[in-house]
Amino acid sequence: MSHLWRIVGRLKTLRWEDWLAILLATAAGGLFASQCVSLGNASVDDAFISFSYSKNLALGNGPVYSHGVRVEGYSNFLWMVLVALPLAITRGAAPLAAARIMAAPFVLLLGWAVYRFARMCGVSRPTAALCILLLSFNTDLAVAYLAGLETLPYTALLAFAFVATAQSSLDNRWDKYAAWGGLAVALMRIDGFVPFGFLLVWMFLRAIGRRHLRAFGRYLFTALPPVIVYLLWFAWRWHYYGLPLPTTYYAKSLIPEVMPIHGLEYVAREIGHGWLWPGVVGWLWLLWRRRRVAALAGCLVALHLAYVVRVGGDWMPFGRFVLPVVPLLVSLLVVAAADLTQAAFRSRAPLRWFVPPIAATLILAMAGRMDHRFLNNDAEETKVGLSAGMTTSVSGYLRVAEFLRKVVPPGGRLVTDYGGVFAYFTDGAVIEMWGLANATIAMRGGTQGIQPMYGKTCPECYPELQPEYFHVMEPLLRHEPAFASADEVIANVWQTDTIGRHVDFKADFAVGRVFQPATNESLYFLQRRDTGLPARGIVTSDGFVIDYPFETVPGAPATDPGSAPHAAH
Repeated sequence: MSHLWRIVGRLKTLRWEDWLAILLATAAGGLFASQCVSLGNASVDDAFISFSYSKNLALGNGPVYSHGVRVEGYSNFLWMVLVALPLAITRGAAPLAAARIMAAPFVLLLGWAVYRFARMCGVSRPTAALCILLLSFNTDLAVAYLAGLETLPYTALLAFAFVATAQSSLDNRWDKYAAWGGLAVALMRIDGFVPFGFLLVWMFLRAIGRRHLRAFGRYLFTALPPVIVYLLWFAWRWHYYGLPLPTTYYAKSLIPEVMPIHGLEYVAREIGHGWLWPGVVGWLWLLWRRRRVAALAGCLVALHLAYVVRVGGDWMPFGRFVLPVVPLLVSLLVVAAADLTQAAFRSRAPLRWFVPPIAATLILAMAGRMDHRFLNNDAEETKVGLSAGMTTSVSGYLRVAEFLRKVVPPGGRLVTDYGGVFAYFTDGAVIEMWGLANATIAMRGGTQGIQPMYGKTCPECYPELQPEYFHVMEPLLRHEPAFASADEVIANVWQTDTIGRHVDFKADFAVGRVFQPATNESLYFLQRRDTGLPARGIVTSDGFVIDYPFETVPGAPATDPGSAPHAAH
């Protein structure tokens, strides 16, 4: 009871600006929640690649891909480990829900970091809370949260590590939070070494600037342990997987060479169409005003965007590579608007009354462009459409996985260009066709005939990979009659025109079909003949029928593909 009265007493001491800040922060939480509700079950297949590692780790199989494939097809080690924690409880069930649960605390951390950053820039509590509210208009942030990738946790850790580093300039007790926060950034995503290095250099220069041996000694005592942990982790993963970097890096390494200006176009599109550029203008104003923390934040933003330009950006529609610096850009605009307004009225400039409306217009324009639910331009409509398309695709893949599980045995080498859902929800040893989770394709492949934003292809690698199963392209599930011949099926499997130069599909593979009579849906697949084909169709306990409609095997004539498959009893 005494604690309750103590809390009540503290509430009585709050001023109107404190209550306004609380109101704005609460509104930000409600707005973010409404964004998530309006987006529904936003998801992307790539997230399930990381989930596959989390599932194997949770079930005691180690951080491996699909059915025991030791390849580093994830680039978010810390996130992969965190998602494994709830999956250990659910025994691998509901991976997307597990990821969202683990990401929820990072939403709060991001809000706190944005608020603290704004306060360190000298603005009032309501203005700092306004930064959180403006950020909550960002639909891309909500998509990132729902999709289950590491994007939002990485963004939150980056903001926290920056704030902790800035705070350590005033309070040495924050040194350890800055150093270990930077390590968390580096472990959350493989390219996190860029901001980690930035923060370490900032702390180093600050220690040197104090011109005191004790300050330099404190820096070493603080910075060395996280650096050592990072190097040990880097050495472990190199030894465990056999490559210094994840296969995702090698699979997309040709983007700058094949598409040299794509990274610049990607950054310009996100900064321009998303109306993030006022944040850059705000940074320039604060830089001229010599606001040190804001100036360093802008330097971190510039470094990150330069890195994104260098690697070529990304294909996902929610600005995944730019999103980590969006909170800083949003805050820089609000802080600069508040500072400019105060400066204008202190100077009694004749045009000072025009400053607040202009600043408010920029803030409202940024909110409107970041929110993709209303008044969208063409770029926003494209984002919304692509995001909805990804979600629909994942729902379809989950359904297809039910069919694949009927025919692909544990460890069966399944070739697919959907290496996320099928790696997670089948027991096959997936051969991921883009090289994102296949070292052979990532290291030796090229981009002939494919979009390099997605990865590589290596037709000549398939004899070495020894594939056993392929599936048809979209639409994966088809209503009967779907195909008239085996040649039609082979032609509808992705890359058989190029892989077929190295693999004899007609001689070595049979065309199979998983049929569900209740819905008249079939999944056609190719199965290597030496895996053993049954003489007759098989009916599973849940009503699926498996047959080989264009095969003539001993004791069973070829099945008419337009009729219901013959079932063995």
